[in-house]
Amino acid sequence: MNKDHIKLKLGKVKTAEADAIVSEINNDLIFAPEAHCSLGPNVDTDIIRQCLAIGKLDLGEAVVTDAGDLKARWVIHAASMDYDQRSTEDSIVNSLRSSLKRAAEIGARTVAIPPIGMATSHVPIKRVAELLLSECLRHDPRESTVEEVTFYLPDKTMMRVFEECLKQV
Repeated sequence: MNKDHIKLKLGKVKTAEADAIVSEINNDLIFAPEAHCSLGPNVDTDIIRQCLAIGKLDLGEAVVTDAGDLKARWVIHAASMDYDQRSTEDSIVNSLRSSLKRAAEIGARTVAIPPIGMATSHVPIKRVAELLLSECLRHDPRESTVEEVTFYLPDKTMMRVFEECLKQV
């Protein structure tokens, strides 16, 4: 994938109109009120049921469910953290890599991605941006259906950091 296929947008990933939305979640796939999840506190019960049926994932893995009432066809649940809500550089990269692989397997062309690891790690914003953008650039479009990824960023500060990193990677 090249830089022209990576977009940046202010907003929440759950509002995205894309084939697939990546949701950062714990590897137990539990939507507890105290657990961080990119989809927020009000998750469609059908999505919750599908995740409960899947069970636990290895850290860094991703799994696909239907998107329920979201404006997407699928949700790709990226297990970037354990239940204690701790992400590492490795789990951030591996969960995005696994998410892009799942997106290709289901035939998704457009993928919306949150800033995986921002709320769940002690990794600085700039480093998170470098990790995520670099992993997208490594994604080989010749072996994938994914044509475009859009990062949904919660504020202007994060947007500026991602813009600068995208210029440099």
